[in-house]
Amino acid sequence: MQMPVQKIRVVAGTPIVVGERRLLPSVLVTTVEGGNASDGGFFRFVKARPVSMVVEEPDGARWLEIPNTTENTLSQMAAAGAAIALVSVLLMALLHLVRKR
Repeated sequence: MQMPVQKIRVVAGTPIVVGERRLLPSVLVTTVEGGNASDGGFFRFVKARPVSMVVEEPDGARWLEIPNTTENTLSQMAAAGAAIALVSVLLMALLHLVRKR
């Protein structure tokens, strides 16, 4: 059995023409494959997330980043929950030691 293999790449999407503008999206594709690759693997996980948009206009091109605010917010909430749990366990252990005396 092989260890899972992770591949990350940025893929350019199909250009979208809107009037005089040409929009070119790009997507971050993360692929994780596990198991024996010769047998097709035991599992395959693919995650695609839009990361940017290039807007080409007659007077020039602009690159616009698409922030990942949802993942950032959820990560902060998970970290806060873990910190609260750790502080709670430490307080319970401290109170248990104080009550023994």
